[in-house]
Amino acid sequence: MGRVTADQSGSRGFGSSSSGVWCDDASAGMAARLAQLGFDWICLDMQHGRYSRHEIIDVARGLPAGFAELVLRVPSCEFTVIGAALDAGARAVIVPQVESARQAQEAVAATFYPPVGDRSWGQFGRLWGGATLTVEEANSSTTCAVMIESAAALLAVEEIAAVEGIGQLFVGPYDLSLSLGTTIPALLDDESEGNPLARIVQAAATYGRTMGGFAGTPELAERFRERGISCVAVATDLWITAEGARAALGSRSSVG
Repeated sequence: MGRVTADQSGSRGFGSSSSGVWCDDASAGMAARLAQLGFDWICLDMQHGRYSRHEIIDVARGLPAGFAELVLRVPSCEFTVIGAALDAGARAVIVPQVESARQAQEAVAATFYPPVGDRSWGQFGRLWGGATLTVEEANSSTTCAVMIESAAALLAVEEIAAVEGIGQLFVGPYDLSLSLGTTIPALLDDESEGNPLARIVQAAATYGRTMGGFAGTPELAERFRERGISCVAVATDLWITAEGARAALGSRSSVG
């Protein structure tokens, strides 16, 4: 059984080698607690999780400073949604279903202020007296991560990675394996020449991008790191709840 341990030495943020927790259902209070347990970043899932614009503001308002960085998986490559995620205080956005250089360029344009992109000014921190960033600070400290999670994205991965402003390629293993007609274990086991994960990792290295991915459990996270994917969601809020219940109840637990 995998185990997540707290590390109070300080987080590294959403970087080239980091461990994050992925939240589908955590309340603002629970997200604040998770952020203090030693993870480098905490990601709110707006695509397949419960988070609306209102709820991400509630979470951002309550997050303690100096712990895990806030990351948002936005629901689409849409200008106002990406801007709202960043205005709430996210230091990175993970943009799903990016399948072309043009879509990657759209994600970059929504992520960064001019002259790099077209992001509109209006950070939410000012609403509650929280921190806000200057244009220069935001542009230098924000990461635009694009998800490679389909056969079409894999086919165009080199062109996507080449887009200026892309900071990370982020593997979505569930949709990628579905699109390729395989399974996550088979995807991770594939060592053939030019295999999908190796191709994505090579494209990131060629253009100086970091590599990220969703694992969801510590066991899968280890497999991801073995394949050169080092910025990893190592657990989810739902997994942590289930494992906590199992630990508390021992063999009597039937949590699944």
